[in-house]
Amino acid sequence: MKIFKKYRLKKQQKALMRKYAIYEQLQTEHSGDEHFYRCTQKEMDALDSEAEHIRGILEGRWDE
Repeated sequence: MKIFKKYRLKKQQKALMRKYAIYEQLQTEHSGDEHFYRCTQKEMDALDSEAEHIRGILEGRWDE
């Protein structure tokens, strides 16, 4: 894997995890609102899945 591609993927993964942390904080702050909690959880699951896919690419498990 080329260095630039690896750098780009790591940067993208880091951005996804920052978004995840923001949703996690919002979820904590608004834990009484069940609908909001479910919506943020859905977004967090999607971000985690995308970050896991990038992790797999970086580790060589997937081509892309």
